[in-house]
Amino acid sequence: MKDADILFCRKAVVNRLSETTAYYILHPSNVTQGQDASFLSSLFVDANLTEITQQKTIFFQTSLTELSALPLQTNIHMVIFLVANELTEKHVETLSEFRLQGYQLGIINPKPEALTVALLSIFSYVMLTLDHLSVDDVITRVKHPALSSKNLWVNKIEKSEQFAQLLENVPEGQFSGNFINKMTSVKGKRILAYKAILIDLLVALNNRESSPRVLAECIERDPTLTYRIIKLTHSVIYRSQFNVSNAQRAIEIIGVRDLIKWVGLVMLGSVSGKPDCLFSMAVSRACFCQNLSTALFPKLDGAFLVGLFSYLPSFLDEELPTLLKDLPLDENIKSALLEYKGNLGGILKIVVAYEAGRWEKIPFGMLASKDMSKQSLKDLYIKSLKEAREMGGYDRYRSKYQSQPFSR
Repeated sequence: MKDADILFCRKAVVNRLSETTAYYILHPSNVTQGQDASFLSSLFVDANLTEITQQKTIFFQTSLTELSALPLQTNIHMVIFLVANELTEKHVETLSEFRLQGYQLGIINPKPEALTVALLSIFSYVMLTLDHLSVDDVITRVKHPALSSKNLWVNKIEKSEQFAQLLENVPEGQFSGNFINKMTSVKGKRILAYKAILIDLLVALNNRESSPRVLAECIERDPTLTYRIIKLTHSVIYRSQFNVSNAQRAIEIIGVRDLIKWVGLVMLGSVSGKPDCLFSMAVSRACFCQNLSTALFPKLDGAFLVGLFSYLPSFLDEELPTLLKDLPLDENIKSALLEYKGNLGGILKIVVAYEAGRWEKIPFGMLASKDMSKQSLKDLYIKSLKEAREMGGYDRYRSKYQSQPFSR
């Protein structure tokens, strides 16, 4: 895969000497407001932030509803900005808790006289934007006693005259805007994050002492993955009537055996630039492998993953041996995928032949010895297509929630 996806955009924030002091990290499709799960994921999971920001402070804007999607505080120095008109006194306790967790908070375009001292005291940074305020308004506000002691940042500077006036009146401030620096797009490939998480999940699952909490910690590294796993608990497949608010509870409902299946689906569903029908074909094959395995070898595990991962080259544009090299899969699954060996390999070979209409490659005699007729094989295939369509609820999540905000 090429590193063609724009994960986020970076804009320099400078001091009065035009030295870069911080980077403003922006959503690639909306540079003025709003974040979503994929943005937070790309920001904290898919990229080396320390390298991209050259160990400087990062600023980014989010909303109150998305604060719960943030990762635990790390050694990265970041400031989270919230819009002032979304805040009231009732948010003081929640925001104070985030401060206690080590987060630095900033407030956007506050009217000092409209906010209480308790609320303003939570914020150590203030952003004032010239698309909402005039330069004179900014100068007036920064002189207010409630704001003058804060770290001040003026954004949306478009003209040299604005910059010169601000340098004179806000000498200790920080500044950004198109006049100072154009945005830089940060590119990458989202699938890397899911592959890393999948590896850690497989390692944890191979350790019989791993608890749902350990598995949940792997999943919660990515807000998008967490969101989709939680959403599954309300699907027709699981019919949960409980309000699931975290990954651990979702795992308890879904079950550990199904966890890798759904993480694999999310991983493939995150690949952009591929036709929707490819995803449907992969899910159909996975269901067919699972149903055939259940009929022939009831105690055999791994058929769904074999069917799903057989499509990895089509999604990721790399050879299967390369893609499987780092995945700690059971050797039976690897040999089935790479060499069609073992019972799992035999199932995959039958399914692939059936999909292609290569009847001469299907061992109908062996199937008959297992009480599997041509008609019953056809029935399994039709059943698999129906199950794949039911999982199409997941496919709809894929298109619907890729652009929808993360919310627990």
